[in-house]
Amino acid sequence: MRNLLLIETDNQTIEQIFSVFRSSDFMLDLAENCSMGYEIAIRDLPKLIICNMKLYESDGLKTLHRLKEGSYISTIPFIFILEEGQSNSQPKETGYDLDFYIEKPFTGKELIKITKIALERYTVLAEKTEKRLDELRGSISFSLPHELFTPLNGIIGFSEILIKDFDHLDREEIVQMLNYINSDALRLKKITKNFLAFAQLEMIGKDEEKTSSLRNSYFINPKEIIIKKANQIAKFYKREDDLVLEVADCVIRMTESYLKKLIAELIDNAFKFSKKGTSVIISLLSNDTSVMFSVTDSGRGMTAEQISSIGAYIQFDRKIHEQQGSGLGLVIAKKITEIHGGQFKIDSILNESTKITIIFDY
Repeated sequence: MRNLLLIETDNQTIEQIFSVFRSSDFMLDLAENCSMGYEIAIRDLPKLIICNMKLYESDGLKTLHRLKEGSYISTIPFIFILEEGQSNSQPKETGYDLDFYIEKPFTGKELIKITKIALERYTVLAEKTEKRLDELRGSISFSLPHELFTPLNGIIGFSEILIKDFDHLDREEIVQMLNYINSDALRLKKITKNFLAFAQLEMIGKDEEKTSSLRNSYFINPKEIIIKKANQIAKFYKREDDLVLEVADCVIRMTESYLKKLIAELIDNAFKFSKKGTSVIISLLSNDTSVMFSVTDSGRGMTAEQISSIGAYIQFDRKIHEQQGSGLGLVIAKKITEIHGGQFKIDSILNESTKITIIFDY
């Protein structure tokens, strides 16, 4: 039995739709407004929602629209019911990829036909989504344990040596092991913070109020922060001579904390995945309409397919290249940009270079 959700107040239409599906393998739930429909959809996960277009459009809180934007059930297709004369008599797709409409008066056969078309589309997308989730689960299952246990094993291993053989070690050996422990602990801390940051960004992306607030934030003169962070990272990699700064004064539409996180991830990646002796160029330019921040390196680069597949926990060519990190840095930077209403662009040539550009309009 497949459950459907009907959001409608007109008794005649309700009776007609219930009679159409009464003898089929569908179970129909009824909601009289969008708020009730949202609650039912979240609770029961219907395969299809049939909704009166007037109710949908008149919902001032846009409650039901949240099912379409960033929701984990955003693949549910909609069939909108239009009043007579609102459109052509034939059921057609709306502007949304998964949405359809049907105009009054309609027959039971017409409703069944458009329902089948919508459900077939849902099935195809659901299969693609499940395949993507399988890939994601695989990436998580392989990447996460490796990234957590590698530094953890180092901490445990060296600490056990110190406990068991402390009296037989000289000061230089002890200091060296403590440095290894400290380094692995810091790496573990960064991995944990990135997983938490990613989860937080996922939640913020679903909150319209928080997103709107962030997009109205401005930071004056990020030049000093960018220069300071770039020099810190270059020094960490012992590549101060490789750093090229082309940074001008400007105003950027981003909060200070997210700006620091964004530039840290992008600049760190640029140094991490390029060789010593090659330039890492950090640029910040602006004009009357926009501000552009970019990071360019001469590293391993990415293919077009890899760029299109960028996602959480995904690491490319792990078997070929030894790579530290959870693979979250780039996707975190991308999510920060998108949440603040910016454009995130990657231009890359495999084995040659990568340029990441972020643009914010004023």
